[in-house]
Amino acid sequence: MTSHESVSRLPTFNWSSKLEMSPCRRRRPPTVPASRTRNSPACGSVVADVCALLRSWMFSLTISATVLFWTGPLQAQLAENVTEFYLGNGMQVVVIEDHRAPVVNHTLWYRVGSIDDPPGKSGLAHFLEHLMFKSTEAVAAGEFERRIRMRGGRSGASTSHDYSMYRARIFKDHLEEIMRLEADRMQGLVLTQAEINTEREVILEERNQRIDSDPTSLLYEQIAAALFMNHPFGRPVIGWRHEMEGLGLDDVLSFYRRYYRPDNAILVISGDVTVEQVRELAERHYGVLEAPEGRTKRMITTEPPHIAERRLTIRDSRVSNPFVIRSYLAPEDYQGDQHKLASMAVLANILGGSGITSILGKTLQLEQQLAAFTGAYYSGSETRPIRLVLYVVPQPEHSLSEAEEALDGVLEALLEEGIDEDHLRRIKVQLRYSEIYELDESMNSALKFGRGLVQGIPVEQILSWPEALQKVETQDVLEAAQLLLDRRRSVTARLLDDKMES
Repeated sequence: MTSHESVSRLPTFNWSSKLEMSPCRRRRPPTVPASRTRNSPACGSVVADVCALLRSWMFSLTISATVLFWTGPLQAQLAENVTEFYLGNGMQVVVIEDHRAPVVNHTLWYRVGSIDDPPGKSGLAHFLEHLMFKSTEAVAAGEFERRIRMRGGRSGASTSHDYSMYRARIFKDHLEEIMRLEADRMQGLVLTQAEINTEREVILEERNQRIDSDPTSLLYEQIAAALFMNHPFGRPVIGWRHEMEGLGLDDVLSFYRRYYRPDNAILVISGDVTVEQVRELAERHYGVLEAPEGRTKRMITTEPPHIAERRLTIRDSRVSNPFVIRSYLAPEDYQGDQHKLASMAVLANILGGSGITSILGKTLQLEQQLAAFTGAYYSGSETRPIRLVLYVVPQPEHSLSEAEEALDGVLEALLEEGIDEDHLRRIKVQLRYSEIYELDESMNSALKFGRGLVQGIPVEQILSWPEALQKVETQDVLEAAQLLLDRRRSVTARLLDDKMES
């Protein structure tokens, strides 16, 4: 990872049970932490886990009515604090007022990511994100970050499939300096061949460290390539190595001039500001930038019918915790349907989003004691391809074949028996509280709205997502499972040591 926090991370194992609720965010599958080995018990202390399980159920029973009562006003208050407007050059601006601390978060989102990389030039959007911290005619290389640090602020950047984002957090009196710097490099970037050569080595080394040296990351990369037969989500954000090696100055400058323009950008500011202050500063620094003629239109190839499941295996001597993982691709009619997406989000959390209280955890870890860890998560939004991912890390005495068979058994039982009403209610309570806690940090609001807007989700839908989750009923979840759990639209993958039996 570079100092710019580049590239939206590939799924890396994080054993937090935090529930991701935003339609613009995703949970990532975990890797077994270093402190847990293949010889660890399935759930640590089973007694402690069961006690915790009982306490969580009892707690849910007492608080559910309270949560439903209090979060309505909180969501309404958030809606009142969100203002959206446009500059004359087409730049979209969203302001989220939060006056609890004299801090402001400046996030600038460009509608360009790895899906916009030209054929044979994968990784170009990410490469440009690195190079954006080089010089302009007014600001020397490295000066951007130095000016922010000397004012006590922090900055970073990231590239994803469909956006590039630059963020800064700083004392509110210095907001204008951030705008001045960002507006300057939106159209004033100056690059040399020497900088291209040096930074290309940086991104190649980043790939070495984050992908090529990690069997789990290599597996996820292969899963995406197999799952998406025609859609550009099958390409890695960081790029394929052989194509990264050929990225040059002309490629970068052409890409920069095409996509880095005010009418292809969204400014989201949260914190101790007013709409009037932001409007005045935005007009002064961003409003004077001209939008070139011929706005860029994104062309996305779609998936053909999926008629056969795909399977793959990676064997690597560095693997210490073998696991099986399955990724389902949702039908295209899920895109644009918030209720269907909410049903899928709830399904993922019921299956494996809450540790041993989830169906996979309870069945495979507690009852059968076959798995050391299990989980499920969903990835996607109203405008992105949507995936449901399930994984099982078996105990050392059990094989991956046994783990996969047990996983299939859980899914079959779910389809036959349906969804437990009490379990659904507990998940809704957890999702409600997750949304409340998310409001505690003003940067979270900027990131939440920015991710949604840059993917084409309007403010109203972002605000309505928590309520969409609460409207999901057991029949909705079951229908989502019946539609999603189609092996023809899936990839099942295994990661194991090269000397192990599968």
